[in-house]
Amino acid sequence: MTDRERAQILIDQANSLNLKSLIPQVDNILKVKAFVIQSIYDTKPDFGDGEVFLETLLIKMNFTSRSVYELSKGIEFSFLGRPNKAKIIDRSSIYILTRSIIEAFLTLEYLFFNNLEREEQIFRYHLWRISGFMSRQDFGKTTNEKFLDKMEREKNEIEQLKEDVKKSPYFPSLKKQDLWKLDKFGLPRLMSWSSLLKQSILNTSHFDKLYKLYSNYAHSEFISIIQLNEGKLSSTDSFNVETTVTSLNNIRILSCVALIELVNRYEFAKEKYLEVDEAQRVAIEFWNKFGRNN
Repeated sequence: MTDRERAQILIDQANSLNLKSLIPQVDNILKVKAFVIQSIYDTKPDFGDGEVFLETLLIKMNFTSRSVYELSKGIEFSFLGRPNKAKIIDRSSIYILTRSIIEAFLTLEYLFFNNLEREEQIFRYHLWRISGFMSRQDFGKTTNEKFLDKMEREKNEIEQLKEDVKKSPYFPSLKKQDLWKLDKFGLPRLMSWSSLLKQSILNTSHFDKLYKLYSNYAHSEFISIIQLNEGKLSSTDSFNVETTVTSLNNIRILSCVALIELVNRYEFAKEKYLEVDEAQRVAIEFWNKFGRNN
């Protein structure tokens, strides 16, 4: 590829902040990401403790991103007794799903995409795992024998994991409130989402305010209700289109950063990535750089 061709790709990417250009580009990026993720299944690498969930979290990101992609095209909404259907953009759901994607990325970074000592990664992973098992213990009573057996096995695993955590050299670093949370309902993360975002490789100035906005919608805070009440739902409304472009572009950025993190850390993923068309790789690497802190 010549320098002129590369420059033209970058110009096209910079000018792609509209639904007509974005929708097919996001579609392609999600396909590339799925193609590279597949290399984990194909090569069956010798992962360490917990690393198998790297694949699961990446798939979760991709599935949720695909849902945002579909919503961005507009959906038909029917009213009882009316023959006509309205085409709307469900901005609220797009925001909530985009927030979930940011959190999935931050979890990937918290557990795997970091430069911590392996023992500290395992410590974080064990805490994360304990919290998940403890949450399922609270699901309530059931007569399903298969599920009851699973609950009992996980109850035993919780106790074993807690013993492993207490033996870790990182256990003394837990604060008093951390110990209380761990004992009561688990400690999935040692930091809040906001703190994780501020320490992330992600472009903090870009994502911090957006994450707060998306969180308002997830929790139905009054500001989100005001904005929904003031806005129109039509898929042709300019404000709806503009906010959808912003969210869809964030999906593109997050997908590219996650993909490049995977590629840079695992040789099998890099080999798969290099099979992708060069023009597509230039676009992915452009948005990867945009999405990171300088």
